[in-house]
Amino acid sequence: MRSSIYNGTLKREADHRRFSSYSQMDNWGRQYPRGVCSTLGAGSDICFMQKIKASRSEPDLYCDPRGTLRKGTLASKGHKTTQNRYSFYSTCSGQKATKKCPMRPPSCISKQEPVYVPPISCNKDMSFGHSRASSKICSEDIECSGLTIPKAVQYLSSQDEKYQAIGAYYIQHTCFQDESAKQQVYQLGGICKLVDLLRSPNQNVQQAVAGALRNLVFRSSTNKLETRRQGGIREAVNLLRRSGSTEIQKQLTGLLWNLSSTDELKEELIADALPVLADRVIIPFSGSCDGNRNLARETVAPEVFFNATGCLRNLSSADAGRQTMRNYTGLIDALMAYVQNCVAASRCDDKSVENCMCVLHNLSYRLDAEVPTRYRQLEYNTRNAYTEKSSTGCFSNKSDKMMNNNYDCPLPEEEPNPKGSSWLYHSDAIRTYLNLMGKSKKDATLEACAGALQNLTASKGLMSSGMSQLIGLKEKGLPQIARLLQSSNSDVVRSGASLLSNMSRHQALHRVMGNQVFPEMARLLTSHTGNTSNSEDILSSVCYTVRNLLTSQPQMARQYFSSGMINNIINLCRNSTSSKASEAARLLLSDMWSSKELQSILRQQGFDRNILGTLGGANSLRNFTSRF
Repeated sequence: MRSSIYNGTLKREADHRRFSSYSQMDNWGRQYPRGVCSTLGAGSDICFMQKIKASRSEPDLYCDPRGTLRKGTLASKGHKTTQNRYSFYSTCSGQKATKKCPMRPPSCISKQEPVYVPPISCNKDMSFGHSRASSKICSEDIECSGLTIPKAVQYLSSQDEKYQAIGAYYIQHTCFQDESAKQQVYQLGGICKLVDLLRSPNQNVQQAVAGALRNLVFRSSTNKLETRRQGGIREAVNLLRRSGSTEIQKQLTGLLWNLSSTDELKEELIADALPVLADRVIIPFSGSCDGNRNLARETVAPEVFFNATGCLRNLSSADAGRQTMRNYTGLIDALMAYVQNCVAASRCDDKSVENCMCVLHNLSYRLDAEVPTRYRQLEYNTRNAYTEKSSTGCFSNKSDKMMNNNYDCPLPEEEPNPKGSSWLYHSDAIRTYLNLMGKSKKDATLEACAGALQNLTASKGLMSSGMSQLIGLKEKGLPQIARLLQSSNSDVVRSGASLLSNMSRHQALHRVMGNQVFPEMARLLTSHTGNTSNSEDILSSVCYTVRNLLTSQPQMARQYFSSGMINNIINLCRNSTSSKASEAARLLLSDMWSSKELQSILRQQGFDRNILGTLGGANSLRNFTSRF
């Protein structure tokens, strides 16, 4: 017999076929041979003579991997606004990933809070897995067409292993086709029986049961929680730890990935599954050198690695997962090694690279505040030295240096052989991210790279300055970042614009940013239609960046400001539906009017103080008037 194998679930075509962004679409319609076996005794390898539908094993990323906004207060010359400066991949199912960051005084010439991207994981259940030839069942003494869910659940209690496997496979593939079957299995107590069968010594049963559980928990919070309640996480991890079967590993890692999208299960998965996924899958497969691991890379299949990194992608969005992964020996080294090896081999769009980059993106979130770095130590030493030598050297002028964290002091030396969390802010990592940004065609990978850099530049201390200069000056990464602003994907544009907004706070980069970035910023302010879900974030970041750059390079305005651009800024000020972007635009115009050189540009376009003062109503009129 022959059967079509379907991969993934991200999109649903008109004919109801499903595929994921990670699936190979040229596999559609590929036919896999089905062997026919004679009747075998109990406990033997058995085959099921029927067309088997794919089971759910590949990522189903219906939730966009985008950063949720983190509020911060902008205080500049009497004005307040909000601007998000952090980035991360977080659970869309309601994980509370929006704790407020402590506010710090502005850095350098900063006029807005730095942007972090809060961590995001994809909770819409990630995977369809498909049955390979090794998982076929067939038995002439069982009439497969007469099976029902109740009968299949009864088979799970049989003493005959072939009946156990047939019942599990039927549940696996019925749940692929019929969502209502999941609830029926739950009501009949089938999940408890399936979890018990994970301890079966028969590999056919193990594989069938893992696939059935994988499909049962797909987009079913009830079944996920029931699987956990019945000890399913513990049993799945134990089986993954001892199994050498690639097909069983695929099903188990797919099951764990699906479970990892639910917030209530993350703590247990971090404690129980993370060590096994790291030691038995990710570190051996990555190609990193770690003497504590003796598993050969060849023992791990690429799909198993893909599923495992997908699971970590979700777990890293939790605070506990982020801290545990940063401290786990060899894990960050392995993720970085895999990404670097793929970049070196020109495999920048490898599907596991995206997962690895999303994990690294999440691990960079609030790195300056949560992990002791050389930057933090240097900043601590600098502040202590200031208290003793407040009138000498680079510590003079408290208001300009200390309050703005703008030190004229050497940045810390890098570790020649970084390990663990030291990788996250090392120049080799920065170079890798920029290389990916220049070569990858996958939007999620581009967004993850920009998000990681965004987090590294989001603090208000030496780390932000050092990372920004490393990105923009040493590694010459501005062209790669500017390329993101040309993307048709608004998530990518938003990440690039937020990163540039962070970097624009540091005056050392203004000249090079003016030459390489200002033209793209002017284009966005002139032509951006504001019709995407990210328009407010994009336009507010662009306004802040232009505003910062104009303080040291006002001549850029004469070169790039047009009547159309100024009209768009004016219209943005009047846009009541985009309060954050409107405030950023008003502050930009306010700064321009307060500068004699820039005020003449506005006057040439026919604008005067009265027009500007009416853009935001009475409050804005008072603000503008007070400044003028």
